[in-house]
Amino acid sequence: MSSDNVTYANTSTVTGGTLADIRPEQRQGALRGAQLLAKSLQAEGVEVLFGYPGGANLEIFDVLRDYGIRCIRTEHEQGAVHAAQGYARASGRVGVCLATSGPGATNLVTGIADANSDSTPIVAITGNVPSHLLGKNAFQEVDIVSITRPVTKRSTLVKKVTEIPEVVREAFALAGGNRPGPVLIDIPKDIQQQYPRDADGNHVPPRIPAVVERPEAEIGGLTGNQLEEACRLIAEAQRPVIYAGGGIISANCADLLLQLAEKLRCPVTTTLMGHGAFPPGHELALHTLGMHGSKVANVAVNEADVVIAAGVRFDDRVTGKVGAFIAEGKVIHIDIDRDELNKNKTVTLPICADIALALAQLCDCDLHADGHEAWLDYLADIKRQFPYDVPEGEAISPQFAIRLLNEMTSGDAVVSLGVGQHQMWAMQHYQPREPRSFLSSSGFGTMGYGLPAAIGAKVACPQRQVIDIDGDGSLNMTIHELGTCHRYGIGVKVVVINNQWLGMVRQWQDMIYEGHRSGSDLSDPMAVKAAGETDIYPDFPAIAAGYRVRAERVSAPAELAAAFERMLADPDEPYLLDVIVAAEENVYPMIPAGGTYRDIIMGPGDMPAAAREQQGSNV
Repeated sequence: MSSDNVTYANTSTVTGGTLADIRPEQRQGALRGAQLLAKSLQAEGVEVLFGYPGGANLEIFDVLRDYGIRCIRTEHEQGAVHAAQGYARASGRVGVCLATSGPGATNLVTGIADANSDSTPIVAITGNVPSHLLGKNAFQEVDIVSITRPVTKRSTLVKKVTEIPEVVREAFALAGGNRPGPVLIDIPKDIQQQYPRDADGNHVPPRIPAVVERPEAEIGGLTGNQLEEACRLIAEAQRPVIYAGGGIISANCADLLLQLAEKLRCPVTTTLMGHGAFPPGHELALHTLGMHGSKVANVAVNEADVVIAAGVRFDDRVTGKVGAFIAEGKVIHIDIDRDELNKNKTVTLPICADIALALAQLCDCDLHADGHEAWLDYLADIKRQFPYDVPEGEAISPQFAIRLLNEMTSGDAVVSLGVGQHQMWAMQHYQPREPRSFLSSSGFGTMGYGLPAAIGAKVACPQRQVIDIDGDGSLNMTIHELGTCHRYGIGVKVVVINNQWLGMVRQWQDMIYEGHRSGSDLSDPMAVKAAGETDIYPDFPAIAAGYRVRAERVSAPAELAAAFERMLADPDEPYLLDVIVAAEENVYPMIPAGGTYRDIIMGPGDMPAAAREQQGSNV
């Protein structure tokens, strides 16, 4: 990091000042702080960012176009940070968002925490009040550095204009390095306005560092002893399973995962964050595990004798009762973040390593896939017996709608999600054919994530179909971002799985709280309806029309395919399809919170009272 006095070669101590402080003959080409920031972003390859203007960041907004940086102004700062996340998740590059001070900065916090939980590389830039007003409770002042420090890899207050290039370079290196995550840069307005000059008033030409000393140690592959022990455990296994997470996608090594699985004839299950890391139609694919994962995946990981856990963190929505999770099997846990090892689950062989390097080393080992056929046959039988259910009836079932969308897009779309029942149904029934195609707020569970994340993904991947599969409750939190879609011509498709409930809340209330549906009904309590009349509230197509986005509603199964065809016809046109689904459908399978795979509920009426009590005590 830069010190308070930054010295460049052949200059005296560098400080900041106004243009008038610089010798007249040197003023041409002088760059003030906002320009230094934009030039530094340009050097990082930033071509687009998402933001919202305000008094403390107007200096930055004023110069972005001069450096070829496009700013997409969202309708709310939370939309900006989620769009930066969607951009990063879909592209593998660092996403950038920009907000003003005070409420603008604090509106980013939810998305920053979300990015921290899901290891998403973003750089959040905030303006702040002038330096002399910091700590004075000035208008729209907040200590955003202190607020975000627990949920970032680093939060930095820029104190001198000359620090900007190095702070930016380190921020991008940190955000995208090792385990990715969010970094925040806070720049007071006076720093944005100052020009770097030396003690004699000479302008100091900006120097964008080509490299910086690595802000974190580089992580390598397996050591010789680790590789030897891992190979020994794998060679002895009769019932192996690979349990793969978001680390596979972050490391861009899904090809190595497939290579290792086929080499070992080893079945693969993924987390929600890892969805898309393994080909869904492959004979070794077990699908997703966890609370609402497939029965075969949960059985496999818990009855395996060796589990290769790669890029996972043993999240509670995967493990359930952690002491009973993989109770008998040996676990090889490979993760780039040393702090994740033995944090939630004590394992046999904890390895801090770069996932891509580790998988490549295992692929190169002299390992053979002998003796696994009985295990594979056992799992294949469970898979056949317990597929994900797709109810059929007069009403559209959510599962049917998402399964049909998967078929009509051939799994080739980038899909983003809100949070709730529709998120779990999408995990079960939408099968992405490649990584970086399934964007979900997984660890933090942020309602409203879906639409702005889809905007970022579409900006990153303009040639791909991008679809936000959302719930009516979740969409309501950020529906104003339809305005962003229209204003910038961002062709996001929104499929609303509309059941008029906070569906997951209602499901838990029915299961745990004796049907006391407090606060979960989204329908209009003031509506007067005739017998047999259906009233849908709010009117999403009307809201979309207000934002000048095409929209329609469909409620009959026979009409759905044609409606999807109309929606998908022009990939560059924003479109909202309000799909009215069976109102009280529940998500199954379901492992009660704090339960084990043996407590799995496969359908209605399958939950014993003891499990209901356990679920309530572990919510």
